[in-house]
Amino acid sequence: GPQDDTLNAFDRSPEMMAQLVSVVISSNEFQVTDGAAAPLAARLANILPGLARKKKNTTGFNAAPSGINWIEATDHFICRSAHGLELSRFSDFEHDDNVENLLSAMAHQTMTHLAWRFRQWYKNPTLLANIAAPPLREICDQLMAATSLVGATDKRPFTIYSCHDITILGLLYGIGADFLSGDERGGWRFWPPYASSLVFELVRIPNTGTDDSHVVRVLLNGKPVKSVWKDHEFWEGGCLPAGNGPYQMLNAKDFQSVVENLEKLGGRSNYMSREGSETKGDMTSWTG
Repeated sequence: GPQDDTLNAFDRSPEMMAQLVSVVISSNEFQVTDGAAAPLAARLANILPGLARKKKNTTGFNAAPSGINWIEATDHFICRSAHGLELSRFSDFEHDDNVENLLSAMAHQTMTHLAWRFRQWYKNPTLLANIAAPPLREICDQLMAATSLVGATDKRPFTIYSCHDITILGLLYGIGADFLSGDERGGWRFWPPYASSLVFELVRIPNTGTDDSHVVRVLLNGKPVKSVWKDHEFWEGGCLPAGNGPYQMLNAKDFQSVVENLEKLGGRSNYMSREGSETKGDMTSWTG
């Protein structure tokens, strides 16, 4: 059931996630910055009316002042761009050059604002832990179990997950991807490209002479991802590398430490005690 889905925290624990998001949304910084995007939201909704919320209140997900579904807005641009379609395609303004130009001008602003909003979610340790720690714990346990497999005929686990871009982004924040650290570096604008893949590979290093005989190689669309230690200052400046393996890759113990640190920051007992709940909630107003 949904309560057993490690990838989708909003299905697993809807009430708790709504509360955690509400805490972020109610902050003064969020209200001011998101409110400043209201004119952009209004222009988008004039062309794409389906983005507007059907109802608006002052609690939970709907407390954000900008008033549109930013995930759907960004998906509009990303999907059409990936498939080589006009941005006005399948709207009431197809083949209207003026509208096409308007949408083109708003694309970058829209995607940047969504990335900023998700950075606010993932700067909250408890919220990040509830999203990223369960799948990372599952991956970690599978990889650690495989470190003892040394025979050529031993079967190694090969697991494929299908998920959304926001899940990939959460996992990257969860492992402390170095390109996301530091607000001043502009990494907060990052958004996973269309059809991205995130790979966790267990690689055995022969003849190390130590207990660290394996590293966990993380690849985003084929490119290696380095992890840095993250704490409450993770998004404020430079951080030390978390990996002690070759090329600063995470050795097996490093990866365990990263997952354990994430669980600790978010209060592991906080979400673990609720994972068995069968409470259901309406996530239709979740707008990123």
